[in-house]
Amino acid sequence: MELSSVYVGVEDMDRAVDFYRELFDREPEQEEQRFSIFTFGTIDFGLYNAAYDGHEIRFGNNCVPNFEVDDVDDAYERIESIAPEMVHETILEIGDYRTFHFVDSEGNEIEVFSLDST
Repeated sequence: MELSSVYVGVEDMDRAVDFYRELFDREPEQEEQRFSIFTFGTIDFGLYNAAYDGHEIRFGNNCVPNFEVDDVDDAYERIESIAPEMVHETILEIGDYRTFHFVDSEGNEIEVFSLDST
């Protein structure tokens, strides 16, 4: 079994795509009002508009995707300027694991981390 994709529920697809386009600094592979996809190698990060299919979902914290970066300090500074809310006021350090969480444009909590092996 291998992970193929992760997707989060969104309320406003245009707003969500704009947010993640800026966050990821890349264009989506697929952009539709029902489902949009950003691809990272062999794994897709999707945005799903459940209202398009007539479904109701609870927005925010349906899952917590985490993204590894080379420099968590640079990522914190950049994301702090675009994220609606930073969950942590500072970067948390747990051994070699350095992390912070933020809330995206749709209320989903996202984690960013780096491993400091120095």
